[in-house]
Amino acid sequence: MHYAAADRDAEDLRTLLAKGAGPEAADAAGGTPLHHAAQAQAQAQAPSAIGHRPSALEVLLTAGAPVETVEGHGSTPSWRAVFCPQGEGAAIRLLLEAGADPDRVNTHGVSPRAPAGRIANHDAAARLPGGPPS
Repeated sequence: MHYAAADRDAEDLRTLLAKGAGPEAADAAGGTPLHHAAQAQAQAQAPSAIGHRPSALEVLLTAGAPVETVEGHGSTPSWRAVFCPQGEGAAIRLLLEAGADPDRVNTHGVSPRAPAGRIANHDAAARLPGGPPS
């Protein structure tokens, strides 16, 4: 699941889910497939305008992957999406629509909102309700 999510392979994820794989499975560092998909989609370039194919992130969210699961550093999938943005922000939008909390802090006291205005290659802060921290 984790490799398919990191590779943004929606078809492999569908196959694995159909065979009973759980979208909440954690790796040794506590990361779930949703953590990996959020980071991979955030790093991807904007999707083609020719039709929409569901992303790995969408497949996992549809399968019920929990959006507020934390990995070893207490970071959620939305934290990874904000921290690694290079695409057009779809990962951030999808996670927020699924109920991700942009103000949930990790074990280092950093929320997804905190780095949004400083490290993004696109305006990640604009995608978060209320904008960047004041």
